[in-house]
Amino acid sequence: MHEIDSKRHLQLTPEERKALRKDAVKLFTKEFERTEKGNNNRVHSYHYTKYALSYIYHMKSLLNRIMPQKEPLVHPEGEKYAETDDVVKMYAAQTSFNSIMPETNDYHAKVLTIEDAGKILTLKEDLNLPELPKTVVPYEIANKTILKNPDRIAVITCPCREVKGDAGCYPRDVCLVLGEPWVSFALAFGGDLNARAITSEEALAIVKQQHEMGNVQAIFWKKSQNERTYAICNCCMCCCTALQAYNYANSPMFAGSGYKVVFDDEMCVNCGACVKRCKFGALSAGENAPEFKPEKCMGCGVCTDVCAQGCLSMTRDDPSVCEPLDVDVLIPLYTPKP
Repeated sequence: MHEIDSKRHLQLTPEERKALRKDAVKLFTKEFERTEKGNNNRVHSYHYTKYALSYIYHMKSLLNRIMPQKEPLVHPEGEKYAETDDVVKMYAAQTSFNSIMPETNDYHAKVLTIEDAGKILTLKEDLNLPELPKTVVPYEIANKTILKNPDRIAVITCPCREVKGDAGCYPRDVCLVLGEPWVSFALAFGGDLNARAITSEEALAIVKQQHEMGNVQAIFWKKSQNERTYAICNCCMCCCTALQAYNYANSPMFAGSGYKVVFDDEMCVNCGACVKRCKFGALSAGENAPEFKPEKCMGCGVCTDVCAQGCLSMTRDDPSVCEPLDVDVLIPLYTPKP
């Protein structure tokens, strides 16, 4: 397999990407079963992964119809996007329609604390958790927590931020592709998304920076990605398609982290900093202190860091309802025995 120096971490040249493509496609194709279901997922995944900009553009276009404020969107330019636009639009519409109901939703995420995200990004051995309890991954479709070669990580430009053009948030290189065959495919075909291999240390630095900026760490599953995990994103409310679908379309896109915020308002000075940070509507402006709705809290923890008075802290959620995706705990319990 063609290799690129993993210590260089630079933008690959078109020639370097082209040299990677043959082996990347072989690895990608081999991942899917030769069945009707496997073939359908492979073709969907190919279009989703290779044309992520137009895929997300069409998902956001559908979501725009119910957004309180319409977002200006920029369709990616180029012959390859024009040629494949109808097919990509079809797959994006299918995914959007499926995401309306919990029973059919096949593209979703679980919120991670920064500690649990770090444990995933520093894995050295394959992660094989195909049947976690519903308290951890509460989805009927696409619920296999499997990572092959987890030490292989790539960073790509966030498509959700990119399709908003100049209005999109910065920095944009914040989406982390995990394991194979997804990393090799991203490096080979992800020129438009500035895809490049990074170390786990660099991935951790991105997560830490984004957490400090108030963005939510979440690990994603998708049916077309062999019904399993493939990425960790750092989601902002202004751009993230999944967060907007969750908040404005009531789409069951997110599961909680397994933690909840505890709010002690006795020392609160009602500065509003935590309200600005909250992405899930758990904290809202109040007369003397923010109004807190614990049932809406997803346990991302970005509000706790910004409270200068120490009014906010994290506690474990009810384990019968929601448990963390803590690989240190889950690997010995749920890895299938040989």
